Amino acid sequence: MEREQLENRIKELTVLIEESSNGVKNLVEEQAAFTKRLDDLNKPKLSPAQFDEIHEIIETALDRFELDPDNCEFELELDYDNRVRINHFEWSNIHRDLTQHIMDRMEEIFAVDEDEE
Repeated sequence: MEREQLENRIKELTVLIEESSNGVKNLVEEQAAFTKRLDDLNKPKLSPAQFDEIHEIIETALDRFELDPDNCEFELELDYDNRVRINHFEWSNIHRDLTQHIMDRMEEIFAVDEDEE
């Protein structure tokens, strides 16, 4: 093969590789979409109104939750500009309180079906 023929064949192969790679990418995306749909089959279903209501419950619970700094663990440090900053912040106790607060709001709106498992 001459130089020109080799260069043309390389260009053709490059185009084929790009097309194949796009095809594989599309197949991977399609597979992921079907996998998600399959996973979603086993999930409990919510209506859009129920989903919006849950969103509002969580948002309201977070707005009403009061962070008590006395229940937090943190370490202060002085940085190079002589500014005080928090070096370490631990809020695991508050995390439990916040979780309970949100669940309490959920129980005000929704009932748990004790018959289903």
